[in-house]
Amino acid sequence: MRAADLLLLNSSGWTRRGVVRAGTLGLAGLSLAKTLQSAEVRGIQSEVVKSTAARAKACLLIYLDGGPSHIDLFDLKPEAPAEIRGPYRPIATSVPGLTIGELLPRVAQQAHRLVQVRSVRHDEGVHDPAVYQMLTGYKHISSAGGLKVEPTDLPHMSGALLRADRTPAAMPKAIQLPEIMKMEARVLPGQSGGILGPSFDPFLVEVSTNGVVQKPQLRRANEVSIDRLRRRSALLRDFDSDLQRRRQVATERLDDYQQQAFSILESSAVQQAFDIETESAATHEKYGRFRHGQSVLLARRLIEAGAKFVTVYWGHEDQDWADGRGPRPANNPWDTHRNHFPLLSQSLAPRADQTLSALLEDLAQRGLLDETLVVWMGDFGRTPRISKPWASRDHWPRANTILLAGAGLRGGSVFGATDRHAAEVIADPVSPGDLTATMLDALGVDPQKLVADASGQPHRLSPGQSLWPRLA
Repeated sequence: MRAADLLLLNSSGWTRRGVVRAGTLGLAGLSLAKTLQSAEVRGIQSEVVKSTAARAKACLLIYLDGGPSHIDLFDLKPEAPAEIRGPYRPIATSVPGLTIGELLPRVAQQAHRLVQVRSVRHDEGVHDPAVYQMLTGYKHISSAGGLKVEPTDLPHMSGALLRADRTPAAMPKAIQLPEIMKMEARVLPGQSGGILGPSFDPFLVEVSTNGVVQKPQLRRANEVSIDRLRRRSALLRDFDSDLQRRRQVATERLDDYQQQAFSILESSAVQQAFDIETESAATHEKYGRFRHGQSVLLARRLIEAGAKFVTVYWGHEDQDWADGRGPRPANNPWDTHRNHFPLLSQSLAPRADQTLSALLEDLAQRGLLDETLVVWMGDFGRTPRISKPWASRDHWPRANTILLAGAGLRGGSVFGATDRHAAEVIADPVSPGDLTATMLDALGVDPQKLVADASGQPHRLSPGQSLWPRLA
């Protein structure tokens, strides 16, 4: 049989490898080749992952590439000197006595649904290791910039979820959009399945800079009928009976995943989830007709259709810099070393304000907020003291604010505190590992359990402790 005759699925976009050939079945990033190499097939016994009572059906992580300014948006210090407090004032919210920054007036009206965690901290002042730690929960072996993606990287928290949750699904469980985060042309580590293998990479859905969704082609080739697809499946099982006998477990697993693939191919629900054009014009306007707004709208649709963990990065965009040479590309747009205050007030904060408030209201109206954990965060905070010569704020990992909402959390509350300059955490410190543990715990997975990585070595899902007992 020719390799071309073994083509099972025309799945461009379904896996990051594109078209799946010669005995490889692409289903939510899981292939036959990877299944045959899996720890179970090789007889490696890992500790069974204990499921806890799930508090949420899904998690939506909004990640602001570069690090939003905690002291300008949430943890304002109006009594501090001008070079600390900056130009923005606190405003009232929907919670009596609770204030946030004036740049987020719409979010202020959703404050009763939010938990502000004002005590997140780590030690990484460079983007590469900071991104890695925030997305994996683990500290990278290096604190330098210029890090490359390596097979030894630890997995994105959604990859850890995939490894722990092996139940069948009609949608990819872990999805990321609108693009992979990069520094110039270099992909930042921490966004993949890492040591678990590429089978556990989140499924990438691209959204263009003008907010157009690049719909994945989740369908079989036009000339391949379901019956033909099943006959090919049978041929694959029979072409090497000796191999089949020696890898019986792998074959049985493959059958399970093929049946899932058939269900996906025969269902219109998956394709419909990506079709955001069916949303009303008012909904598009509410979220914002820009890349971030449309990406978050798509994320809501994917979660509504059954996705379990969706990560939305802010994504590449052009920005005007302070040297007068006009707009230049910014891979991490919230890294506002130059033109910090104009960028924040005129561009970044208004869009973040519009989209996050629209999401929270929309989820609540649809009855989805109680079963969805929303997380809003970035690399780190910004320096409390305004720096020169650009009158901006630089990297500050020692204190930061992230937002949580939904899934039964006690909205309208603040967890943790910083000192009078928002420079140091003085109450209830929270690590990136605690955040990953909290997300896994919310989805019913014990974050402390061990699983086997791609080489059969044990990996703990998270190094942190869930915040849930103190937040709910």
